[in-house]
Amino acid sequence: MEGLPKVLICPQHWGLGHVTRTIPVVKYFLKRGYPVVLASSGAGNDLLRLEFPDLKIFTLPDYGITYPFKNMYLNMGLHLIQMHIAIIKEFFAVRKICREEQIGLIVSDARLGAAQIGIPSAIITHHFHFNLHNRFFEWVSDVWMKFFYLRFRQIWIPDIAGDKNLSGDLSHLFKSSKHYFIGILSRFKAMDLPTKYQYAFILSGPEPQRTYFENTILEQLPDMLPTNCVLVRGTRTGDDLFQKFPNLIDQIEICDFLSGEALNVLMCSSEQIICRSGYSSLLDLCILGKSAFLIPTPGQPEQEYLAAELQRKKLFHTKTQETIQLKEDLNRAKDYHGYYGIDLGKPLDDILDERLQSMIK
Repeated sequence: MEGLPKVLICPQHWGLGHVTRTIPVVKYFLKRGYPVVLASSGAGNDLLRLEFPDLKIFTLPDYGITYPFKNMYLNMGLHLIQMHIAIIKEFFAVRKICREEQIGLIVSDARLGAAQIGIPSAIITHHFHFNLHNRFFEWVSDVWMKFFYLRFRQIWIPDIAGDKNLSGDLSHLFKSSKHYFIGILSRFKAMDLPTKYQYAFILSGPEPQRTYFENTILEQLPDMLPTNCVLVRGTRTGDDLFQKFPNLIDQIEICDFLSGEALNVLMCSSEQIICRSGYSSLLDLCILGKSAFLIPTPGQPEQEYLAAELQRKKLFHTKTQETIQLKEDLNRAKDYHGYYGIDLGKPLDDILDERLQSMIK
């Protein structure tokens, strides 16, 4: 459509959650006639190519975030060094794309270096606060994040304002004149389908914890056989699982990646879901109205906080990765019913129409 600015949408790749939740945003801009280009890194770009094969996709520096330690403070110290280097590289990479493609609007999902002088920009994020159990460290981290977030013209929070929300303190303690709640962002829709799988194991997140999680599941799965289950690995690399676990041949269906439509069908046709307590996974579970057994990534404070809150509110059964007793935990998870009674508010299209009208005018 003539007159509309070209949009660069650049989700972060920490696992796939940031990428998946931008998919409905990409579809919104395409529906409204905006020219769109995309940029991410690693498996994030693989997923974007799967979902949007006709769009130009650029590669941005990867933050290289891993969670090698179980201690959150050690992980965060390592991350700060990695992130500052990556943010600087990211800023110049995005600037180059903007010049080459004549970008008129930037939508970032957690890419802190994407904001450019003179170009309207929005950042999608829900994470403004770290629960570090130390007020001084929490204050330092909050100020650090706020410095980057406020460089954007608008901050879009994928959650609902009010008491019944998903992110809790992570976003509802944040105060500014730039932030707006844009509702539940998910590429999925609820479907009433017959049950095909008893258990759906959906893996995601950075290495090496993704592999540790995978191994924990497959080592304990024989205790539950025979059963009908599927494993979505969330990676195109890694071991040959049937060579590593030959006793599981013909006992479990394994796939690397699925398109959004296929994963939507899989989750809606599964009796129980087992996944991380990542925020994007919670958005999907909210939209689908599904319960799940949640396992936070070790050493990742956001997921650990969300898991603890969900367990406290008696919405989901959660366990640490090191203490999983798969057979027992899946039986216990049946007693938890997930999100209920949440008013999803206005449609995303209406919300983004309002946001863009004020941002691009």
